[in-house]
Amino acid sequence: MSPLPSATNRPAEEDKAQITKKLFVEIQTVVKEGNIARADELREKLLVVNPMALREIIKSADLIEEAKSAARDKGHLAIWDKLYSTLSEEEKNCLYFSLKKVVVPPGKVILAQGGFNTRLFFIDNGQVTIHLPKENKHILIAKLGPGDILGEYTFTTISLCSATAVSHTEVRMMYLESAATDGWEQKQPGLYDKLVDFSIRYGKVDEIIQRKKLERRASIRYTVEGKVVATLLTKEGKKTETCFGGGLSDISVVGTCFLIKCSKRTTARALLARHLYLSFSFERGDEKTTFSAVGKVVGVSFHLYNDYTVHVHFIKHLQEEQLQNACFQGI
Repeated sequence: MSPLPSATNRPAEEDKAQITKKLFVEIQTVVKEGNIARADELREKLLVVNPMALREIIKSADLIEEAKSAARDKGHLAIWDKLYSTLSEEEKNCLYFSLKKVVVPPGKVILAQGGFNTRLFFIDNGQVTIHLPKENKHILIAKLGPGDILGEYTFTTISLCSATAVSHTEVRMMYLESAATDGWEQKQPGLYDKLVDFSIRYGKVDEIIQRKKLERRASIRYTVEGKVVATLLTKEGKKTETCFGGGLSDISVVGTCFLIKCSKRTTARALLARHLYLSFSFERGDEKTTFSAVGKVVGVSFHLYNDYTVHVHFIKHLQEEQLQNACFQGI
């Protein structure tokens, strides 16, 4: 014969049951009121208070998902059907309710070339023009409208903005902050990868990058073997004690790329827009050539096995003759 619950345990169980009932009723109430964010908070609290209340936990999840589905902007969903049609109902809700709305008047800079951006924009209405500076002019390279994404280059890579985006008309958009995706791996595994795949497939990145490649051809890029030691600089331009080495990939009078090892993506991302004092060395037999330059990190590309390529733009251009002498000795 099993023992009866002790008098001290019984009130605790009764209190838990009462709290569970109260939370479930409150979830139902706020869902009816349309306060979905509050319903999510209460359900999280229910999971902590009584993780064994499976009926209430499952039922409240169903109620919240149904409410979210009903609350989604049907116009937005229609414009972005090519994205949402690839997602499950739960993934749709996770993405949609991570978005924020914004209205931008005409003539406003949304993204500036060389600037930071942590947002992925979904254009619902209006027109955005994409420009690249060249010889003190702004060259129009693309026009974006409803159904186009903006900011995908900085969202899918560790890099500064590759071009400038300006609102040509009033623009209505939804945007996703990069930080809003931090919990997706636990909530909706695979959603982030689907969004990245969509961004690469439908973004204007290729067009912009191709234009930039054409621009870079004005300066010869030398693929060479050499070493570089990078020292982080302060905002005042003074050297810090933080330095790291890498293998040179290529170099031109305007910039360079070199390979590094880095165990954390957040550390690699922290290099973005930082100024570096770069010490280069090239060896050929007994001959050794060294020189230095100061540059700004404009991008960090990820490879396999913690390998990254650091892309740097020199603050002051190198001399072509100096570079040729160094490279011809280094190869």
